[in-house]
Amino acid sequence: MRLMVCPRDGVTHYLDAPVTHFVSLIDPDETATTLQPPHSTERQLRLVFNDLDDIEMNLSNFARYCPPQEDDVVELVEFGKALSPLIDWGLLASCEAGISRSTAAAITILTSAGYRPQTAFGVVRRICPEMLPNRRILRIADHLLNTGGTLYHMAEIHRRKAFLRAGYEDPTNVLLREAQSAKPEARSFLSRLLDIFPVGWRTMGGSGARMRAVRNRAR
Repeated sequence: MRLMVCPRDGVTHYLDAPVTHFVSLIDPDETATTLQPPHSTERQLRLVFNDLDDIEMNLSNFARYCPPQEDDVVELVEFGKALSPLIDWGLLASCEAGISRSTAAAITILTSAGYRPQTAFGVVRRICPEMLPNRRILRIADHLLNTGGTLYHMAEIHRRKAFLRAGYEDPTNVLLREAQSAKPEARSFLSRLLDIFPVGWRTMGGSGARMRAVRNRAR
């Protein structure tokens, strides 16, 4: 087995490499871009989606983007299962930056090919130490491969340690916190209900006894 991971603009460096299987993960607005696979490629898979994690895909400012879907991960799993009976193969996985979608895809493919989740994760990490595997892809892969959340959990721990070493906060957590702080403070049902009453009555709304007194005086 030979594994290679690279950014999209690095694929040209692997044209003569011993690659038998090529996976390219591209953004929806890049579908017209021609990407020459390595010359020895026997099978290739191209998937189109944005590099969105679960956190990002639930934020309104990312609503127009396309996250990885279960069907995409199913294709990665099937691609990996097809590698299982092969004695010798070389896999190249690429995405825009070569650290998120491509590394998650490589981990999913290796696990699908029969490697233990921990082994698959470790192999990809050695090839690409700066990796930040897409956690949504790995969460879906855990579901499809019945790995009990192992891939997602390893990605979460690796990501936390990577940003801790770098000395700054995970950008997805920053985005989530900013989105939450931007939401208007939720008003209780009671406060919205009291808007119906005249201003002079609103101070009486906190007590059932007071409301009964108001009704009694009105009779």
